[in-house]
Amino acid sequence: MIPSKRPKQRERDTSGHRAKPAQSASSAGRPEADLYRQIVEAAPGGLLMVDEAGTIVLVNALVEQQFGYTREELLGQSVEMLVPQRFRSGHPGHRARFHREPLQRQMGRGRDLFGVRKDGTEFPIEIGLTPIRTEEGLRILAAVVDITERKGLGQQLRQTERLAEVGTLASGMAHEIGTPMNVILGRAEQLIRRTDDETVKKGLATIVAQVERITKLMNQLLTFTRRKPIERRAVNIGQTIEDCLEVLQERLRSARVTVASNFAPTLHTAYVHADPDQMSQVLLNLFINAIHAMPDKGTLRIDVNQINGQVKLVVADTGMGISKEDLSKIFTPFFTTKEVGKGTGLGLTVAHNIVQEHGGTISVESEPGEGTTFTILLPAAKSI
Repeated sequence: MIPSKRPKQRERDTSGHRAKPAQSASSAGRPEADLYRQIVEAAPGGLLMVDEAGTIVLVNALVEQQFGYTREELLGQSVEMLVPQRFRSGHPGHRARFHREPLQRQMGRGRDLFGVRKDGTEFPIEIGLTPIRTEEGLRILAAVVDITERKGLGQQLRQTERLAEVGTLASGMAHEIGTPMNVILGRAEQLIRRTDDETVKKGLATIVAQVERITKLMNQLLTFTRRKPIERRAVNIGQTIEDCLEVLQERLRSARVTVASNFAPTLHTAYVHADPDQMSQVLLNLFINAIHAMPDKGTLRIDVNQINGQVKLVVADTGMGISKEDLSKIFTPFFTTKEVGKGTGLGLTVAHNIVQEHGGTISVESEPGEGTTFTILLPAAKSI
């Protein structure tokens, strides 16, 4: 059959004047066959028809679009070609059971069904099956609905509900735990100053470090779940970078990480219209992640450029890199590639949300063993 991009020839095809690749000579030109073809073609959704052997005998233009095949590539082929490889072996059994009990039914509700495109990508679907008795035997008309968008909305709703729960929990924890943590921190720091015993000092320093870690986690949770108003002004991004590097100077030295940069905040200024505290939080998260990725020395590269009304910030490390599977989840809340106890899984999510709220974008590229590169684009602001 001629592809859908040529409507005039398709009109000839559906009128019965030209034989389809999968159409038998006995059915050519029959009013019944012509009617089925017209119904399938006119349907607003994806429709295909298979015979008792599972061979595709009719498809419409939307099925071509959904699966990425032309009509000629589909007609006469087994319907299993549209089923992901991991489900393919069991599909003939499902077909056989349906033929033994051919009742109209909906597939996919309550469980996950997937189709596979010509390029190998999978997408979630729902399928409605309708048995039709024809002169040539039983035919199954399958209505295919791509539910990718619906699945995405469902995931967003579940994520929103989860964040609401986390926000309630974080607010309660901040209230109940914040005060005693501050007391513990203050007393520990006071005792460090009063004692000369190095062993005691070391133990107290551990207490301080753990309390600071808990406090940081609480702040991240609150930032993540509680949307405080953004206080924007023109921020010199280069100066903000230098301030963050100054805070991390000891960590950089201990990890033997060298910083390579191309910016000079006092000579080549690049301003963004942003909340300065939130920009610092984004940069600190990226820098700390880079340091963790290079435990045995490495290079932290920071580039700042102003292009077409945007400030482009690149933060790259020469660390261990991220697998393709993990890379797709890197901005997902509570996902972390760090060891248990060494990461909250919120830092990059917070950074991602902040950048988006400022009208910017953040992307990541990485290969295992080849390091990781984060690229941020933010609207530029006039200098002050």
